Amino acid sequence: MSILSSLPLMRVAEIKVEGTPLPDVTFSSLAALVPDGTRHLIIEVSAAQTYTERRFCEVILNGDTAAHYNRREFAATGSAVTTTSTTNTNVAQGVDIPPSAAGYGGGYLLFPFAFRTDNLKLWQSMGSSLETRLQRHAGAWENTEAIDSITLRPWQNVPGGVNQWAAGSIITLYAVNETLLAADRLPDTQTRKFTFGTLPTDANHLVLLMYLRSSHNLSTRQGDRVYQELNNDTTAANYPLHRFGGEGIADVKVIDEFYNEKRVGWSTAAAAPADSFGNLVVMYPEYRSTDFQKPWMSQHAAYEDIFYPVSQENGRRRNTAALTRLHYFPGMGGEYYLPGSIISAYKAEAPAARHVVSASGEASVTLQVPAGAVGLRAVVVARTNSAEKEDRLLVELNGDSSAASYAIRRASAYGETPNQGENETALLTDNELGVITGAGAEAGQYGFGTLSVIRHAETDRHKHILSLAGTCGSRLALYGGRWKSTAAVTSVTFKPKDGTLFAAGSVFELIVAADAL
Repeated sequence: MSILSSLPLMRVAEIKVEGTPLPDVTFSSLAALVPDGTRHLIIEVSAAQTYTERRFCEVILNGDTAAHYNRREFAATGSAVTTTSTTNTNVAQGVDIPPSAAGYGGGYLLFPFAFRTDNLKLWQSMGSSLETRLQRHAGAWENTEAIDSITLRPWQNVPGGVNQWAAGSIITLYAVNETLLAADRLPDTQTRKFTFGTLPTDANHLVLLMYLRSSHNLSTRQGDRVYQELNNDTTAANYPLHRFGGEGIADVKVIDEFYNEKRVGWSTAAAAPADSFGNLVVMYPEYRSTDFQKPWMSQHAAYEDIFYPVSQENGRRRNTAALTRLHYFPGMGGEYYLPGSIISAYKAEAPAARHVVSASGEASVTLQVPAGAVGLRAVVVARTNSAEKEDRLLVELNGDSSAASYAIRRASAYGETPNQGENETALLTDNELGVITGAGAEAGQYGFGTLSVIRHAETDRHKHILSLAGTCGSRLALYGGRWKSTAAVTSVTFKPKDGTLFAAGSVFELIVAADAL
């Protein structure tokens, strides 16, 4: 999965294209459709299109087809990672959709604070056209209306102008489950920064949704870094991280750099378009554990006229203490956060299955998928006995270990010294779906990754898989692909690729969504 879909989810509506292709699908009267108190929406797409080549799906909010949309694309295909942006278009872009002959692809779109009326509507996505193309998007609708309807349709800019959702396409609406909200924070009264001084003691993972606008006021830099201090640790050298994404309108570039810095993402700032807030989702897995240095992962986007970034960052705090205090503030010129900024902390769902590796280490871990589950996702925090600093994570569905059964694309960035970075993308020849650390890494450094199997129980399609993982310092990787089987997924097995054992304390977990259908 992406960190976007690590937020606690509740399935509330679903549309399946039956028999005849459809030109579009719409979720309407959204405030009445979702549970009371819902603030954030996530759409999951498992779909194909009738056009014979890969295309995006279009996003239309409240029926608006005027030139009010902007987007940033970050994509990996062939042998290149690229980024580009467009502004003032009459539709936005969602996730990649394969042609029907290839199978069903797609991914996730997060719409934070969908019903507020003091913010431009900014969303971000992660998806893939199966193994063909892996992508992230940031989209912005220049309107502060509450979102009442979301229409998705296959990209219409095709020869002949006719493209429809193929039969079998399934589009699901989830609400972020507010019953798992641990705390909301507005900027502190005096400092106008954010502090969580008390964290819940009844969850394994903490997921923060940040919606921020810094006071930094510089027309040539309309955003600001978001900094964190964990447990009052102010030393930048204790926060190694890697960033991978795209930014820049006039000066377009792929970002793939290592840092020692307290940053956790990027927000807009005072000079950005009015009512534009940066959108960050940050996950701290196993935040109460003392077995390993504290990892984290973020995915973020911020609509502005200079950088307009869409990115992901992964790092760790060089300390094994449980997290007890979180503090956030602008890191590059801003003194505080502007009104409308808010950070919400959510507890992850209770695990559907969980395993912690024993003291002697283990060669593999298998978790059983509960019958009737929806929204299948996995969380991994692991290290292996490989002699190298880095190892890879192999994933087997239903015990299928054949490399020929999987088709997967990876995009990754690597670096070990400040400002060092290089990126790559390639089709893989096996079932690798993550990067983790080996025994050659710093003591206490464990890799962290998340994974989803979209529509895992369907028996009419190959299983679409998305994952995001990192070594929590030197490499960050995204994956998209498929398991070439129509069988329902009943178990998920994890193995090291180069090493022979997972290290003691490594954690493997399955989580599933609540269901209101």
